Order: sequence, then C-alpha cells, then structure tokens
Amino acid sequence: MKYINKYDVNISKIGLGTGRFGTRIDEEKSFEMLDLFIAGGGNLLDTARNYYEWVENGRGVSEKTIGKWIASRKIRNKVYISTKGGVRNQGKNFIINLEKSNLVDEFKESQDALMSKTIDFYLLHRDEPQRPVGEIMETLQIICEQGNVRGLGVCNWSPERIVSANLYANKHGYRPLTLIQTWWSIAAYTETMWNDSTTTHMDKDTYDYILKNNLVCMAYTSQAKGFFQKAIAEGLENLDNFLKHRIATEVNVRRLNYIKEYCEENSLSPTAVVNGYITSNEIDGIALVSCSSINQLNDILENCDSDIDSEFINYIDRIN
Repeated sequence: MKYINKYDVNISKIGLGTGRFGTRIDEEKSFEMLDLFIAGGGNLLDTARNYYEWVENGRGVSEKTIGKWIASRKIRNKVYISTKGGVRNQGKNFIINLEKSNLVDEFKESQDALMSKTIDFYLLHRDEPQRPVGEIMETLQIICEQGNVRGLGVCNWSPERIVSANLYANKHGYRPLTLIQTWWSIAAYTETMWNDSTTTHMDKDTYDYILKNNLVCMAYTSQAKGFFQKAIAEGLENLDNFLKHRIATEVNVRRLNYIKEYCEENSLSPTAVVNGYITSNEIDGIALVSCSSINQLNDILENCDSDIDSEFINYIDRIN
C-alpha cells in the first residue's frame, strides 16, 4: 500500500468507498470487506451522510455500519474517516443546503452515527453557488470546533469557488480547504458519464491549483466503473450497454488500447495501471474505490503497490 504523509499521519492512497454498506451490501459482508481492507494496509474510509438515502431507511446507514464495525474491532486509532454533508436526496435528486444550522446539525448526526467525536476529514458534498463562500467558511470553522477535524474539503466544487473560499480563509485566519474530491480517473471525462450537472470532474484549473497549493485530491469513480479492466478481460464488444454508452468513446478506446499495450509490456494488471494513474500521479491522489465483492477488493489490494511512470501518465493525458 502507498501512503500520503499529511496532517501528521500516513493516509492510504487507496480509500474504500462505503456508500452501499448496510444497504445494498449487508452488514456481515460490509464487515468482511472492511476487515480485508485494513488487513491489506488500507486505512481511509469514505462515506457521506446522504449515501443511499434514496432507499428505505438508508440515510446514515453507511456511517452507522462503519461506526459499529470500528466499535466491534476497537481500532478507531487505526482508521481515518472521511464523510460529507450538506445534501439531502429526494429519489436521486439532490437538495443542497449549506446553511449554518443545517450543516452543524448534520455534522452532529455524523458523529453520532459513527460513534466518534473525531471526524478526520469533513467535506461538503455539493456546492450551493448562490451562498457566499465567506458564510460557508465561517460555518466550517464552527464545525472544526465541534469535532476533532484533521482536514476540511469540498466535493464537486468548481476551481473558482475553491480559490475564493481559500482566499477568504487566508484573509480571516481560518482553516482552509485542503481536500478536493472530484470525478477523476484514467478515462477521458464525458458529460454523459454521470449525467448530473451538480458534479465536477478533474480539469486543468483544478489540477493546477491542487498541485500549486500541495492539496490532496480524493478521486471518486477512480476506476471508471471498471471499464478498462472489463474491456481487457472480456472484450470491448462484450461490455454492458451502460459502460458502452457512457465511457466507450473514441478517446477512451484509444486510451484502452494503449493501456493494454502498457500492461503487456510491463507485466502489470489493468487494475494496477488504472489505480496507479491516481496513486503515482504528480499530485497527492487518493483513489476511492467501491467494490461489490470480495474478489474485486482483493484484486485492488493485490495490485496497489505498482509505480506507474510519469511518461505513461503524461502520454495518456495527451490522448484526446
């Protein structure tokens, strides 16, 4: 396992996405996957207050499952928890509310569900562009006082809003945003991939800002829904229609062909290359992975140490 040394701790460069834990993945299997992840050297668990809120009694269940697992294993000091707030769901429609009382209440709910005063990394899940960044940053300072927060961040914020928020924080002596969570993978992004206008993806402005300011990027959907692994293993023509429609663009097919050649020449698995694109990157990248099976998680853990050279990463980025 590779690690980032930030916040006076070593954080695994593979973070386990736990959105389905306790709902689509039952508690027993969730515990088994969490045990395996820790045994494999991982220590970062990523969740959110609203994950699977669109299923019956789903709100907060992922956090509760993590909290129960940590309590049963008595290893709170060996894991780092990242959770997110500020969003509610009606079906799969997002209702964003970054008002102070709402965020403070949600943060307390997360603490209770996780059974931990400490929330290592707290992020806002979406932006509310009409709300002034000053008001939002002031609320985040209150949250830091309410819990032991190592790092503050945002998910799905534009680079312009991130810059404005940190300028305000620096001016007023507040804790800045140091974690950025966005869609980032070895795949070239297309608008149809997520089909959600409230999400963001890695772009040049965001990348340059993260690099210049030595921030950490948590890459969600870091494996591009398994597109490259499945296409290499099963053949592009055998992929399901979801992957074909959303990811099998001309650009990504060209990237696929180059990835396949690189894997063969360097005796690497596609998983090692896909995740290594994030974990070997010039910026401090954490690949957030969500797995539906033990086999998938084993594949990731068995291939998480490979160093992918910068020449390959730069070449992939130029395939457009």
